[in-house]
Amino acid sequence: MSYISEQLKGKKVLVTGATGFIGGRLAQRLAVEEHAVVTGLGRSLDKAPFLQEAEVALKQVDLQDETAMKGVIAEQDYIFHVAAWLGGGRVADAQQEAYALNVTATENILFWAKEADVQRIIVVSTIGAYGIPTTTHVAEDTPLDIEQADTYGRTKAIGELKARELAQDLGIELTIVRPALVYGPRSKSWTVNMLQLVQKGTPVIFGDGNGLAMPVFIDNLIDGMLLTAVSPNAVGEAFNFCDPQISWKQFFGYYGKMCGQKPRQMPLLAARLLAIANRILKLGLPLNKARLSFLTQKAVYPTAKAEKLLGYTPRVQIDVGMMQAEQWLREEGYLE
Repeated sequence: MSYISEQLKGKKVLVTGATGFIGGRLAQRLAVEEHAVVTGLGRSLDKAPFLQEAEVALKQVDLQDETAMKGVIAEQDYIFHVAAWLGGGRVADAQQEAYALNVTATENILFWAKEADVQRIIVVSTIGAYGIPTTTHVAEDTPLDIEQADTYGRTKAIGELKARELAQDLGIELTIVRPALVYGPRSKSWTVNMLQLVQKGTPVIFGDGNGLAMPVFIDNLIDGMLLTAVSPNAVGEAFNFCDPQISWKQFFGYYGKMCGQKPRQMPLLAARLLAIANRILKLGLPLNKARLSFLTQKAVYPTAKAEKLLGYTPRVQIDVGMMQAEQWLREEGYLE
């Protein structure tokens, strides 16, 4: 039995967002591999039959329902707060909804966890909380950008800061996890969507394509998250989780090989002009100045802190991770 299993076996663990990509894999591994007693919260319980097979107790609970949330938090030993506003819904309500889920709900969970004497809370944030990097070395002490234009990144940054302040005031154990671009089986954003962009011939590489992508394979991230739950060194800390960076040209190259199509490339000047036209003429294209900066920047998000304090090592290299992603894509019918 591993050290993590020794610490978590029989422990009551709550996972919010358990029917999502990250939360689902986390809940599954907690139940099956670490032998924890897992309760998973989600909105669409029918999306996660694999969690029922893992004997995760699934509950459909609104994070803003105080009575229901207090009920599920009672007697829990650990909470992994994975649920978040990721986008979507009505544009007019986006700011309000994002703040309610990424900030207020996080604060409330900490209050209710204090009342229930929960041992530790792990809040999942994002490297997007840093905003567009102004340095090439984005370590955990890099200031978060609470004024950035991106609604998701901004509200996650605000939620983080408020959670850390509140945890200190309440005297409870809190750890922040900042994942990079999480890919692998069941990933919509960084696996299914990436493949479909290449299949459609949408430009995905701008300029020479040597800007740095920041992938992290799902099981590498979960390894790190589990370590944050059991390590005494994790209390009060934040951790980046990012596999070794590769170029966007290499990243999209994997998806190109899967479907037998060369990822489409666009000269950087043309992309900049198109982004300007998109803004002025409201063309509705997924291209703007911030996105171009994101796809051409060369920042790295080191995991040296997690390696030193937690003993973390990414065990799945990208060739293996992409093979697993491809196998899943074929099984699900995204690839013939």
